[in-house]
Amino acid sequence: MFYKELNEMKLRVLIIFAVLIMALVVTVVMRPYAAQMMEEMAGQLEQLPDFLKNLIGDVSSLTRLNDDDYYLISQWQGKNFGQFLPFVVLLIAFPIFAKEFDKKTIYFLLSRKNRKDVFRVKYFTGMAAVLAVTALLSLLGPLFMNLAGYSTGFIYSLKALLQQAAGAVFFYALFTLLSVSSRDQVRPVVFGIVIVIGLPIIGIIDAISWLNPYPFILASNIAQSENIDWIYLGALVAITAVLTAVDYKIFERKEL
Repeated sequence: MFYKELNEMKLRVLIIFAVLIMALVVTVVMRPYAAQMMEEMAGQLEQLPDFLKNLIGDVSSLTRLNDDDYYLISQWQGKNFGQFLPFVVLLIAFPIFAKEFDKKTIYFLLSRKNRKDVFRVKYFTGMAAVLAVTALLSLLGPLFMNLAGYSTGFIYSLKALLQQAAGAVFFYALFTLLSVSSRDQVRPVVFGIVIVIGLPIIGIIDAISWLNPYPFILASNIAQSENIDWIYLGALVAITAVLTAVDYKIFERKEL
């Protein structure tokens, strides 16, 4: 069953890699142009009246793009890769259980193994794929930057990876909840997209902005202070554990 799961998600994972590798190449190629454009923009903003400067806020980060480490953490982990990570997780997670119920293959699986074994293999194979994709795409950032001749270390990418991995498994457990609750493959995708789009909107409201994990996944705190948010990380891991238990209970009790 393990190899069956890997084979079924192979095409999706390869497509994800192909698209995001192209995005990474573009990010690296744009390094000198982005820094130059941001410096020119920062210079123009400095000439604005004080009241407009106050409205725009701090523009010092625009000039920091000359720093290779900051450029990578802000433009790859913090934008091109980080922003698409929940969608990557959704593409891997949505068919894991929903497809079996939709295609009626769940009967065959449960005729060979009990529900606990079926859940364990399918759930943790998908989670392993999510973590592998997250780790590889995160760490390929500094590797590609160095191959292109820039001086980029791995320390910030490793810190960002820790947060992104926690965010990825949280989204995986959440999207699996949609998958295991559904008997078709359309609803998990639709509700998953609604969640991905809706969370940043929730983040606009200050009182409940902590419900939006996007800033954490985008490693904005690492770009600014270089420190991991251990409290938020621990909270996501705890929520993921609860969601995993809920996913299993739903699958265990679900009628065929």
